[in-house]
Amino acid sequence: MNNYQIGAADFERLLSISKRVKFDKGEIIIEAEKVSDEIFLVESGLTRAYFWDAKGNEITEGFGVCGDFFASIFSYFKGEPAFLQYEAVTRMTLYSIRQTELEALCNESLTISNLFRTICLEQLYCLERKCKIFGKDDALNRYISLIKVRPQIVKEVPLKYIASYLGITQQSLSRLRASIKNL
Repeated sequence: MNNYQIGAADFERLLSISKRVKFDKGEIIIEAEKVSDEIFLVESGLTRAYFWDAKGNEITEGFGVCGDFFASIFSYFKGEPAFLQYEAVTRMTLYSIRQTELEALCNESLTISNLFRTICLEQLYCLERKCKIFGKDDALNRYISLIKVRPQIVKEVPLKYIASYLGITQQSLSRLRASIKNL
């Protein structure tokens, strides 16, 4: 389970309130503009979160791989429609946990409550790290950082989504990849 510290018994308690669900490649997991009261744990596969800019272009905001948790923060914490849409990039198996059930379990278990707090803090860290990298680094260094931090994404995600995530064109990404191979 990624880097989260939780014992087997507590993990089983978490799974006991979850529903195991499967998604085919291309299926929408969380739909933008709709409310979602679920948090998901990725058992297998890969998801991407994206939104549409003012011109209608899809902008990839992030990815989720095995061991990652994800949710629409707008929906989960505030009951607002999701801003980001989450799509299965590959076939996926997820554990879905409803907010009310997780909150009840957090009230019963300090370990689960601390796990949830750690998940939230990890998400904030990832957001700030992305801001730092995207605010200071050029496209090459953003790509190298992605390779170091999330190598599975570079191997399994279509180039158009990686380019969108990096804020560059597919052609620019192809040139970056070629330049790295020549190093």
